[in-house]
Amino acid sequence: MAQHAQTQDQGAIAHETLAYATKAHVTGTHELGTMDITRQQQTFVTFMRFVTRMCILVAVVLIFMALVNG
Repeated sequence: MAQHAQTQDQGAIAHETLAYATKAHVTGTHELGTMDITRQQQTFVTFMRFVTRMCILVAVVLIFMALVNG
């Protein structure tokens, strides 16, 4: 009997969570191009710099390995 009550409680909690999660989220109006994206741009530039340097490093290591092993 206790197991049945626990199952009902879990079902009720799941139902409440689902009802809360599916509520429509009302936001204000959004104008395109007004969001400040400087932080995202800095992150992208840093990421691209890192990837570029790692590609160059890998190429140099491969060339070195080919010359030494040759």
